[in-house]
Amino acid sequence: MAKVSIIMPAYNAEKTIAQSIESIQAQTYENWELLISDDKSQDKTKEIIQHFMSSDNRIKYFYNSNPSGAWSARNNSLRKVTGKYVAFLDSDDLWLPKKLEMQIAAMKESGKAASHTAYFRVDSQNRELGLKSVARTVSYQDMLRKNHIGNLTGIYDVDQVDIVFQQAIGHEDYDMWLKILMKTDSVGILEPMARYRVHAGGLSANKMQAALWHYKILRSQPQVGFFRSLYLFICYFVSAVKVRI
Repeated sequence: MAKVSIIMPAYNAEKTIAQSIESIQAQTYENWELLISDDKSQDKTKEIIQHFMSSDNRIKYFYNSNPSGAWSARNNSLRKVTGKYVAFLDSDDLWLPKKLEMQIAAMKESGKAASHTAYFRVDSQNRELGLKSVARTVSYQDMLRKNHIGNLTGIYDVDQVDIVFQQAIGHEDYDMWLKILMKTDSVGILEPMARYRVHAGGLSANKMQAALWHYKILRSQPQVGFFRSLYLFICYFVSAVKVRI
């Protein structure tokens, strides 16, 4: 059973991180390490993590004395990876128990080096707001048209893809998954395997800024010229509008 390295950035997460860690401990696939990178939290985040570490040596804690945001915290943990697979879970989101087991089985069966799943969107009280469905297979070209992969559901094979670090840009998750999908398609699990917490007034609420970040990433892609990037941006915009209707 190959090890999964789980990347978790944390900042002032005392209200949610215990549930996030417990959802990892509840996985039916038990060979994992949880690499938590704490961006200088000012609350009881560290104490909560240390409580879990006292009874579970699969959990590792790293403190960032010079924090730069979630992308930097993820990179800090990525440098410590010892597993064959890399997966991601933020300190306010949750996994369902069979997530890792189903994804690793699907990757082995399909020959793909990455996997993603459907997931629920939930509010701060963990009440379901909707279901984010996914395609059975997502390619690099698919991903250019639309962000099909929720980062909390993604997992990839380090042996085939290598470690992919995040950049200090907006939509860093999308940029990272484009790089991964240059090397492999991703096999989808149609059953929801995670719960993504939506925060009112969060960063994703700034739609114009998000659109600009998306366009900049499209323009940075190799062999994607101005007119194709404009076409892909229109595809993204139409898809985003449909989601909100």
